[in-house]
Amino acid sequence: MGLVTAFVNNPVKVSVGVLLLALFGLIALDRLPMQLTPEVQIPTITVTTRWPGASPVEVEREIVQEQEEQLKSVEGLVKLSSESSDSSGTVILEFGVGTDMGSALLKVNARLQQVREYPEEADEPVITTSSSNDSPIAWFILRPLSPDTATVEAFQDSHPELREVLEPVRTAHGTGLRMARLERVIAEHPAAKALAPADIDITELRRFAEDNIEATFERVAGVSNSNVLGGREEELQVVVDPRQLASRGLTIDDLRQALRLRNKDTSGGDFWESKRRYVVRTLGRLKSPEEVRSAVVARRDGKPVYVRDVAEVRLGHKKPDGWVKNFGTTSIAVNCLRETGANVLDVMAGLRVARDDLNETLLHAAGLHLEQVYDETEYIDSAVGLVNQNIVVGGILTVIVLLLFLRSARSTLVLALAIPTSLVGTFLVLDLLGRSLNVVSLAGLAFAVGMLVDNAVVVLENIYRRYQNGEDRVTAAVRGTQEVWGAVVASTLTTLAVFLPVL
Repeated sequence: MGLVTAFVNNPVKVSVGVLLLALFGLIALDRLPMQLTPEVQIPTITVTTRWPGASPVEVEREIVQEQEEQLKSVEGLVKLSSESSDSSGTVILEFGVGTDMGSALLKVNARLQQVREYPEEADEPVITTSSSNDSPIAWFILRPLSPDTATVEAFQDSHPELREVLEPVRTAHGTGLRMARLERVIAEHPAAKALAPADIDITELRRFAEDNIEATFERVAGVSNSNVLGGREEELQVVVDPRQLASRGLTIDDLRQALRLRNKDTSGGDFWESKRRYVVRTLGRLKSPEEVRSAVVARRDGKPVYVRDVAEVRLGHKKPDGWVKNFGTTSIAVNCLRETGANVLDVMAGLRVARDDLNETLLHAAGLHLEQVYDETEYIDSAVGLVNQNIVVGGILTVIVLLLFLRSARSTLVLALAIPTSLVGTFLVLDLLGRSLNVVSLAGLAFAVGMLVDNAVVVLENIYRRYQNGEDRVTAAVRGTQEVWGAVVASTLTTLAVFLPVL
């Protein structure tokens, strides 16, 4: 086998090659994305169409069903699903792995052009590509700033009778736990209320998070989007008086249609003057309760019927989709999703920097604090660290066992060097293939180390046998390897064949 002879007769070249492999492997290791599990990317296209003011039934009947009828025959489509909600409809198309998304987007767009017509008030469909990997990697809780340790200690000094009951508050780790303990103390000892922060309306807290925190997190490299949950969103509510409607010969549909037509911006075209082009738009969106009250619903006997004549307009809150509670207290939560393929560790590091910057500047000035309550990298570090530890311990035990049975420091050293060299080379291959470092890939490396040691022991034992029979080291290395390489390769391929269906 000429390859074995070439390696044995050119030790310098082989050594340089191994060093280069180790160098590039270490560089690749630093570049590899770190994840808990392998990322399965399902090519997905989402079509979202907004129809302000429409009910889910109307959205389903007038928009979603029409789109599904055209999109169900898109080439390469694996799964088609849809969701209809107030004022919005979403159609989700999933394609087979490896689908060219550029081509798929063109096909979906072409099919949507064949939809006969949309309701006049509906917006144009928005087509986006997304991944099925949409689990948040971080959760944060926004709450009023709790008293720090120094403040609690100063209060204890000024109120000796509360020193003992405030001790759990002083020693609490985390803002949420400290506030929960403080609330229990206040319930029994009202004098401790002086330590509590000023009450902040949960609606204002949500608006503050949407305006400031959400945008800050979305600017972090590797973050696809951020969402604010909890609290209640404000909305203008029109409470209809059925008697007033009936007395004017109107229905709720008439009122809804009038508001829908009034509450929109209209394009007025464009015109040229000299060398400048001017775009004309009519701004008609309703922005205040007074504008809604003054909207004309219809005309009766030549007189306008206003919304205020048939309904009460007030500022209220939307029905909440859910509640966020932390230590029993209603709170505002913010989560972050990473971009497909982004390194979780790098993204989380950027989020921590953004969080600390917010807490030290904007939030501190507003008397607020942002606390991280979930960090996916903690689980990743724990799982990956455990696998790494098992690999290291397994390698050390392997070296010890080989030293005991082979009774040769040289042979053991060869195996001890082969293990890390092979692992580092694997990192380079993973990087070139665009893979990630996760629990599954590390477990595979641990299994591969076992196969490597088995094969190396067979080769070394045969070389050592020929060397003891009187052959020189070079001849023993070449002929000993040539004798068993076929069996070693066959054994390895047999093992790989077992796992091939899994891949």
